[in-house]
Amino acid sequence: MTRIMLIASVLLGLGAIAPAMAEVYKWTDPDSGDTQYAHAMPVRDPRIKVIFVIDEKTGVVTETIRYLTPEEEQELKAQDDAERKQLERDTYLVKTFLSVEEIERLRNERVETLDAQIQVKSALAFGQESKLTDLKTELAQYNFPVKSDSDLPAAPEDLLLDYARTLEQSQTYRDDVEALEDRKTRINAQFAADIKRFRELKGLNASNSQ
Repeated sequence: MTRIMLIASVLLGLGAIAPAMAEVYKWTDPDSGDTQYAHAMPVRDPRIKVIFVIDEKTGVVTETIRYLTPEEEQELKAQDDAERKQLERDTYLVKTFLSVEEIERLRNERVETLDAQIQVKSALAFGQESKLTDLKTELAQYNFPVKSDSDLPAAPEDLLLDYARTLEQSQTYRDDVEALEDRKTRINAQFAADIKRFRELKGLNASNSQ
């Protein structure tokens, strides 16, 4: 049975390995289109898609070597990386936790920490927004926003500066809250996936968390 071997460009060194004396390599020359035969593999050329390994005595194709395209190499690398990361995560789960309850406990601790941070940032944002309301009331006595036909006096520079700084700080706190909420969502999703995977690794069903 013909064996299929996928060879990425990182394995070019295979070409330097001496072939068995009874093996002949067959491929199509990318320039001339002629069929070539040799006892050594051809120099790696991305235009050479397939190389057949033939038993010199029987004439039977014993192996088909197909070089990966750049797209296939990238896809294969992505798959390898994903499998490696999953293995690392699996190892972490089984070595770190003894039960689903332990995973849930850690999740709750992290979520509670984020909730506390969200509460602090939200309070700061509320404080800045309350200050903005007061500043807007004060600025209403002046030509602000500036209008060319207004009879009101120009707003004091220090008041405008205070308003700009307060507006910026309020937005910063709101952005912080949004980032923390997003992080909380991602943490909950990661822990949900970890719990599901832990049950799979331990052979547990959803109703049995021990």
